[in-house]
Amino acid sequence: MLKKIVDSIYAVGDTRTLYIDGVNTLVLADAHLGFEEDMARSGFFIPRAQLSKAINYVEKALSYLGGVERAVINGDLKHAFNGLLRQEKLEVKQFLEYLTKEHKVKEVVVVRGNHDNFLPLILKEYGARLIDSIEYRVSGLKILLTHGHRELSLSHDVLIIGHEHPSINLVDSLGLLIKVPCYLRMPTDIGAIIIVLPAIGAYQAGNSISLTRENYLSPIVKKHAVIEDGVPIAIVDDQLIELPETKFILRSLSTHDHQIKSQLLNA
Repeated sequence: MLKKIVDSIYAVGDTRTLYIDGVNTLVLADAHLGFEEDMARSGFFIPRAQLSKAINYVEKALSYLGGVERAVINGDLKHAFNGLLRQEKLEVKQFLEYLTKEHKVKEVVVVRGNHDNFLPLILKEYGARLIDSIEYRVSGLKILLTHGHRELSLSHDVLIIGHEHPSINLVDSLGLLIKVPCYLRMPTDIGAIIIVLPAIGAYQAGNSISLTRENYLSPIVKKHAVIEDGVPIAIVDDQLIELPETKFILRSLSTHDHQIKSQLLNA
């Protein structure tokens, strides 16, 4: 169930989480709790699924790992930019209680994302910290966790971010394109490795990975990533599938998509 992304850092099956060996830490990103209430304020009413899905993913990861010492929420624990909505407040508390009381996670760290406003008072109740980034040193590697929405100078061996919600279009057995979430490992122009987490939020379907630099959200990815050499690790039918480098897989998919469009136009 553990798949090595780089030394000491593993994807935990289909749970959209990472495990950092050596510091016994589970990492997740982009829960966007409260998303449903924010959509309702705009007139879009959808079933509440964010919290239950996030807990299901984490439950599966923790069950496999046998528990962890700490959990790092790598940005966008909540959704609304301009306030703390009632649903957000309730669900953030429930999620923190689930981690700290039900699973006895000793330390919970929330890395500040661009959606994480108005959180400090809630986090304080559970002894959780809100910080801009956190660093670990494991097996000779300097690992930095930050959400990815801000530009920064890279001085680490591995950078773990969220923010992008990566996904990829794949061809299924019927020849149709399906969109699936993925982890994304990318080299950089200065030798570091960027690992992008898929969103754990149920409604954050993902932004399709691309060979076009401007299509990415993170200024770190835009400035430093060698995107054509990125490796997507797709979550398909509860399996992790490491795909070829993006320069190969995306060109192949583009050709296939063009063939499908031509067939439809000529039908």
